[in-house]
Amino acid sequence: MGAYLKSIKFFIIVMSGGFLCGAIFGCSDSNQPSIVPVGGQVMVNSKPASNTIITFADTEKGFAAIATIAADGSYQIQSQYGNGIPPGEYLVSISPPSTRDELDQTIPLPPGTAKIPQKYHATQTSKLKADVKADETTYDFNLD
Repeated sequence: MGAYLKSIKFFIIVMSGGFLCGAIFGCSDSNQPSIVPVGGQVMVNSKPASNTIITFADTEKGFAAIATIAADGSYQIQSQYGNGIPPGEYLVSISPPSTRDELDQTIPLPPGTAKIPQKYHATQTSKLKADVKADETTYDFNLD
C-alpha cells in the first residue's frame, strides 16, 4: 500500500507542476505557429469543382495542407495546427481524389466529381498561388 500512495503522490506533484506552469507562468507550446483560417471556392468553367482535392503547399517550409472541395465548390483548409494554415506563400493544386485504395486497387471516382484539367493536378504546373496573410482568409480559384 505504501508504494501505491507514493505513486499517487508523485502523480499529483507532476500534474500540479504542469498546471502551475500553464496557469501561473503562461507556459505553452512555442512551436505552434499562428494560423489563418483559409477557405474559398473553386470553379471549373463556371461550375463547382465538386468532390476534388485542393492542396496548399509551402515548399520553402516543407509544409502542405489539403481540403476536400464540397459539391458547391467551397473548401476549408485543415492542417495539423487546426482550422487553418500558417501565413506564407503557397503553391496551390486542384486534383481529383485518389483512384487507388490502400491495397493499390483501382476504385471509381465518386459520382459528381468535377473534371479538372491535368495542368492543375500538381503545384509545379498549376501556376496557382496564394499569399496567405492574417487579414486575408478567402482564396477563390477559377479554372479554365
